[in-house]
Amino acid sequence: MRKSFFFFAMAMVTAAMVSCGNKTGEDEGTEVESDTLVEQPATEQEVAIEDQTQLDCASYTIKVPEGWKARSRMVNSSCVIGYKEPPFTTASPNFDSMGIDAFKAELEKQGYQAMDDIAVNGKTYKVFYTDKTKDNTQVVYIAVPKGEGVVCVKLSEGAHKMDKLAAKEALLNHAKTIAHNITLK
Repeated sequence: MRKSFFFFAMAMVTAAMVSCGNKTGEDEGTEVESDTLVEQPATEQEVAIEDQTQLDCASYTIKVPEGWKARSRMVNSSCVIGYKEPPFTTASPNFDSMGIDAFKAELEKQGYQAMDDIAVNGKTYKVFYTDKTKDNTQVVYIAVPKGEGVVCVKLSEGAHKMDKLAAKEALLNHAKTIAHNITLK
């Protein structure tokens, strides 16, 4: 019984302290309201991946062109954006530390052919093409020198029913669109 009385008394003292706002004699003349809600500053909402309109890294910024959707966030210097109509193009921009000549040599070693350059905003993008991939898809690479390295974009087709030549033309047009939306830093 004595224990029960002790716990009851402690509960009453605790309840009295909480209801008084935990005031002590030192708090006289100062109002403290424990029930007051303090508004926290609004935190910035994270934009959904597909709603991103621009992706940034230390080497470049890419604006997501009209008709395209971001498929990933920028990680280091790489991201993925996609075009949702035939030939369902996937574009993967990146920064590579090898120079443009080494980059070109590596692609040629893999069977890529040099195509006509693309001149955009005072920059000349080298263009490379292949249809000799493991799964016989067509791939276009564009690359522009950036310091000692290159900003490059791999554009590859998805599954579609387009004529091969029409799909190739679409990939090359998409390469031009992407080049127009890249700003080097």
